[in-house]
Parts: sequence; structure tokens; C-alpha cells
Amino acid sequence: MLPGAGAAESLVIDYVVSNSPQRSAWIGIIEQFAAANPDIQISHHGYPQEQYKRDFTARLRDKPADVAFWYAGERLRDAAKNKLLSPLDADMVALLRKQKFVANAIEGTRVDGEVYGFPLYYYAWGFIYRKSLFERVGVRPPATWNEFLQVCEQLKAAGVTPLGLGAKNAWPAAGWFDYLNLRINGLDFHHKLLNGDARFTDARVREVFDTWGELLRKGYFLQATMDQDWDRVLPYLYRNHVGMMLTGSFVAARFPRAIAADIGFFAFPALTPGMPTYEEAPLDVLVLPANGANPKARKRFLTHLAESGALRRIADADQTLPAKAGTGSANVMLADTTSATVASAAGLTYFFDRDAKAELVAPAYEGFRQFLKAPHDTEQAVRYIEQARRKEPL
Repeated sequence: MLPGAGAAESLVIDYVVSNSPQRSAWIGIIEQFAAANPDIQISHHGYPQEQYKRDFTARLRDKPADVAFWYAGERLRDAAKNKLLSPLDADMVALLRKQKFVANAIEGTRVDGEVYGFPLYYYAWGFIYRKSLFERVGVRPPATWNEFLQVCEQLKAAGVTPLGLGAKNAWPAAGWFDYLNLRINGLDFHHKLLNGDARFTDARVREVFDTWGELLRKGYFLQATMDQDWDRVLPYLYRNHVGMMLTGSFVAARFPRAIAADIGFFAFPALTPGMPTYEEAPLDVLVLPANGANPKARKRFLTHLAESGALRRIADADQTLPAKAGTGSANVMLADTTSATVASAAGLTYFFDRDAKAELVAPAYEGFRQFLKAPHDTEQAVRYIEQARRKEPL
């Protein structure tokens, strides 16, 4: 708790902590605000990501903060529609525009005409790889699916497992599903599927699993990390035992300095001829719990974030792209390639568990985990997810 001298107001801030630089950035920003606003007594809490996501709705109801970290997408829309969040007022939205926040980041949290998210940063998903390994093997970042399969074959022939995946918590596997579905079936169908308006037993979804299964059956994925946390893949990539990893660009926060410059990024390759290129670009925001007790103090805090360089500090710590235009940093290692990927996209998604109806996420994630195990049965996977989603007997 940061007490101000003779504090007349209070402010409670909840946020997610994924690494030490991120924690330091948040604490530094809050301390800076506290020093400039001694009349506000501040209490702040950093939570591990999985715990935070699990308990978020309960906390909104039982122990609401004044300002809380959250994710743009269906979960935010659901909380807004259930009156658990308050929208940003017109003055705050006008300030975001005046301070040149990215328009898509502002509009990405609009629900029933109101903006519910204060944009912090966004990031791209794609493949990371070691440039020196690609050069040694004689391959280049692939732009098409056939080129991607050729890279996989050449890496395998060189004694390198082409792909790494740590799917203990399933969301890294969801990135694979999202991209294959976007590349094969497009954005509209992807939204329909995750919204519950299309079945997982649809032939178009079977094609997604069949394409994924082909990679698995060819032995392109490293088995040693399949049931481990996502970041357990990284040492294998650093040591050239794995050639590529599909992940969010936030991963750059984990790169060792000695090899960081040798790690490149490329977008998920095109698969269906003529299909527009859609990308995953999760957007992280701050929201206003409806039961927050200190609306004046939280507006002062958000104003501070909008007008200061605070967002750049958070983005640097997270290795992401700040939602405030023109505040990018040379300290964000994959900034050039990831920002170009997002800028050239025909449309954006936020990620499976942010875009999907809440009741779909757990069945889908369990279905993905099971599919990663031999024999990588498409029929079993789609039937399991569909029946579980519809709460039918399995």
C-alpha cells in the first residue's frame, strides 16, 4: 500500500504479473503516480496470469478493484453485458483520441456503443526461429504452406525437430487451431465457430484438424515438451534442437541477451489461395469494475497513463507494442516485424480464449490436448469438443 500524506481518496489496482520486469514496470508507474498525487492512498495487487483469469469474474463481484487488468474480446463483452464493468466516459475516450491511441485498440472494446477498455498494448502471434540455424540449413522464412512444409523437411533432415509446443495449459495449442482455421476457413467462419453458431463437427473444422494432424504424424513436433509449460520449448530453440515455435511476440522478454539478435519472427504462412491474411493480435486493457468505490481517483490514474510515457514502460517490460501511437521503443526486439504483420492484416482476432464463448473454452482446450496425443484422431477431437460444448453425454 502506498499511503499519501493526509490521503483523502483511495485507489485499488489489480494487474497480472508474468515476469520480474513487468512487476517492476507496474510498481514504478504506480509509485510515480503516487508521488504526483499524495492525496490518494493506493493499494495494488499483482497476480499470476492463470489465477487471475480464473478468479476475475468472482473478484469483480466480491472484491472489486477500482482499475483492473483484462483482455479485449468476448470475456470483456460478457462482463460488460452483465453490468460488471463501467464504460470509459466520453472525456476519457476523447483524451485517448487526442493522445493518438490506435483507433482499433479503442474500438476493439466497444460494447453496445460504449468503450469499456483503456488500451495498454497489443502483440502479434507468429513463428520465432534462429536466423543462424536457418542460414546453416539453407532455408528462409516461408510465406506459403508448401514452403513451410519444405522448411520442416529440411530441418528434420538436418537433425533438427522442426516445431516445438508446450501445451500443458492448452492455450499454446489454441494458437495453432486459430491460425489453421483462419488460414483455411477465414475470419467470418472463425467468429461463427467460436461464437457457437457453427459446429465443431463441420467439415471445415475437420479439415483444420486433418491439416494439423499431418504435421503431428510426420513427427514435426518435439515430444519432450508437449505436456509441459509453453516456455519449456525455449531452451530447445536456443540450442538449435527445435527449429520454430508458434507463439506471441511477448516471448522476446525471455530471450537471453547473447542470442536475442539472432532470433527472428515470421507470420503464419498462407495456406488457402486467395484467402485474405488474418492475424492474431491480442489486446490487453484496463477495465473499470462497476462496483469500484473510487471513480474520481481511477480517472486521475487513467489520465496519468494516457498523458505520460507509462505505456511505453509497460510495453518495454512485456516486449509488446504500446497502444499509444508513436511511443514504440527500440527496446522491443521484434517490434518491426510484428508491427508490420499486424498493420498488413485484413482483419484481427484476439485469441481463442478471448474470442470464444466461455462455455466453449474448457472443452476445446481438452480436445486440443487429447488431439496432440497419438493417433491424432480428428473424428474423436471434433466429436468430443462438440458434445462437451453442447453438454451432451460423452
